[in-house]
Amino acid sequence: MSVIDLSGSATHSHFISDLHLDPARPETIELSLRYFAHVQGAQALFVIGDLFEYWLGDDGADPRLSEVYAAMKALSDSGTALYLMHGNRDFLIGESFAQRVGGTLIRDDHVEVDFGNARFSLLHGDTLCTDDVDYLRLRAMVRDPQWQHNFLALSIEERIAQAQSLRDKSREAVSSKSAGIMDVNDDAVDAHFNAFSNDGLIHGHTHRPHDHTGGQRRLVLGDWKTDHAMVARFDGEQLVFERFR
Repeated sequence: MSVIDLSGSATHSHFISDLHLDPARPETIELSLRYFAHVQGAQALFVIGDLFEYWLGDDGADPRLSEVYAAMKALSDSGTALYLMHGNRDFLIGESFAQRVGGTLIRDDHVEVDFGNARFSLLHGDTLCTDDVDYLRLRAMVRDPQWQHNFLALSIEERIAQAQSLRDKSREAVSSKSAGIMDVNDDAVDAHFNAFSNDGLIHGHTHRPHDHTGGQRRLVLGDWKTDHAMVARFDGEQLVFERFR
């Protein structure tokens, strides 16, 4: 676990997750372009995983998303610090892509961001879903450096075929799981709060946006729709959960 020090500035910082950008969803791409323009000049933007629906490797960046890459670069060029965390769909984002958009790649599953007067934990959220044993087994496989090395050594066509096979198996598995299994485990959340005492936890992944304020605060970011997204903003004094449209 690492700490990002953003103390000493009252400028707003922003948190988003689960955009799942895909050429098949042009309305969501357009929403993301408006958002990246909207937050230009902010202190920081944290993308807490699943920026893309899938990522085959930096050398396989989809040219149909070039407007997104350019918008992110314009954001970082405006002076906004751009931080990218891995999700369960885009865990192969690497340093080359981060450099392309002017961002900083966070490889840790958990990072804390310190604003001086407030401090928050950031997680994609999948590591809290400990009831979903099959998913965690798959996660361990695809996060293994040797598996990633072997996958990235394949041709783009071979990667597409393998990724499609994994997605098909995932959809089949999800169809037979209860909603509760794919949500966070309460004990895992409690264990996190016991280990890290700060002003709250921000995560995504579950597609269940909500601001849980009973006890220690847990803010769950939303997956992006065609016309809106549930995002978070730290305004220098407080963490705000809001709808962007």
